[in-house]
Amino acid sequence: MLSKVMGTALTLLTSTFIAASAFAQDPATFVYADAGEPSTIDPAKANVNWEFTVTRNVYDRLVDFDLDDPSKLLPALATQWKQEGTAWTFTLREGVTFHDGSPFDANDVKATLDRLLKIGQGQAYLVDDIASVTVVDPKTVRIETKAPTVFLASNLSRIEMIADEDVAKHKDDLGEAWFSENANGTGPYAFVAWTRGTQIELKRNDKWWGKFPAKPFDRVLDRFVADGANRARGLEGGEFDLANFVPLDEALRIGGTSGFHMIEGNNLWAWPAIYLNMDLAPTNNKDFRNALVKAFDYSAMVQSFQGRAEVGRGPIPAWFPGSPEKGAPEIKTDLDAAKAALAASGLANATMKCSVPAGFPEFRFAATVLQSSAAQIGVTVEIEEAPFVEAITAIKTDKSNCFILGNANLSPQDATKFFSAHYLKGGFYNSGKFFDQRLQDLVAKLPTVEDPAERAVLLKQAAEIVVDAHAIIWTARPKTVVPEPDRIGGYRIDPAEYINARFWELYSKE
Repeated sequence: MLSKVMGTALTLLTSTFIAASAFAQDPATFVYADAGEPSTIDPAKANVNWEFTVTRNVYDRLVDFDLDDPSKLLPALATQWKQEGTAWTFTLREGVTFHDGSPFDANDVKATLDRLLKIGQGQAYLVDDIASVTVVDPKTVRIETKAPTVFLASNLSRIEMIADEDVAKHKDDLGEAWFSENANGTGPYAFVAWTRGTQIELKRNDKWWGKFPAKPFDRVLDRFVADGANRARGLEGGEFDLANFVPLDEALRIGGTSGFHMIEGNNLWAWPAIYLNMDLAPTNNKDFRNALVKAFDYSAMVQSFQGRAEVGRGPIPAWFPGSPEKGAPEIKTDLDAAKAALAASGLANATMKCSVPAGFPEFRFAATVLQSSAAQIGVTVEIEEAPFVEAITAIKTDKSNCFILGNANLSPQDATKFFSAHYLKGGFYNSGKFFDQRLQDLVAKLPTVEDPAERAVLLKQAAEIVVDAHAIIWTARPKTVVPEPDRIGGYRIDPAEYINARFWELYSKE
């Protein structure tokens, strides 16, 4: 009897395993292992990778960013646009419908932007310079900005368009409850179901205005797999067709095995970056901050990414349009210069605290590198690891001298949005309380300058102001490394995006 039960159980287990493996490799279904479960799928509030996994694929934008050339924008829901002073006019694509069958028009654009600005979360900072949105006719919308800005179209390449009817139906709370767990876009994939704790299911929109590759996936299962080792094992074993945030060691190993190839690309800005508190002693001393910047062991950080990283030379990466990065001086470890700067500060044998958001091994490692580097010049660094909100609150309330985070910007062309968030007064990520009136003035002026060459000059000046303040230690700028099965094609890394997948570009090679 026992052997019969065991035999039955073994048969069931074997059948389940075979079914799961075959299911992942069904040419019509794509299974994606995401690193977390969304807290919302509202495009007005989405702000992390696993939320963008859904919103970027379900909704469309007025314009798209050209991944092959960051200086170019491509038509999407808008086919034409022009700027006249503070006024932008967008001509909308004909024949576009939402997933529920309702037509897309200018009223949807107005409803989307008005709602986003009222909520003021997520990506709202990209378009907070909008003063008003006017419907000219069903296929024409005019957007007025508070001041002239050449970057509006570029920043709209990140703003997903929702339906005016959906906003009207759920107007009591601006639709926050409904949009948080429902989706109705015009994009390449339509929302089907959300199984809490497990997955979100999408289906291909065969009425999409855009173009799919040959052999696209008709069904997408966005699985929530919190453990990186499980994502790696599932990818390697065929349970998943692609996985987000596979640990680097595993990614390199899997990408080098038979049946896989490696995709590498630019990452968002710098990761990790160490913000130094300019209000609290001893980091309120510029020479002391300079000593920390010079003492830091950058090679240790690059080696931690197994050589797939470089040291940033400032806040703006080389791929960004108009970036001064390539011509900027290298930032290197120089203990003699560090000791000289420390002597000039008059703060020998100083002690400082560094707050580190928990759950990020790269952040913790950067803190330990700072600790050991500072020790070489006689400075003591005490590390305090805490949840993100507590960690960033510690430096903002002057209970810590440093905070570790990444430098990021979702705009593909507008560096001022990055400066606004990280280095201007009131910026949420300006945890070191950086302030320089010259930078404030430059950031205000940059969007008004039409000549790219002149903007590049101003951008260089802005970057130099930040670098010269020694307020940030850019520990490394790593590459994104993604192992892709040979049976899958089309995956690309967006250099101005959180790491996720553009499902409409993926296809089966089987």
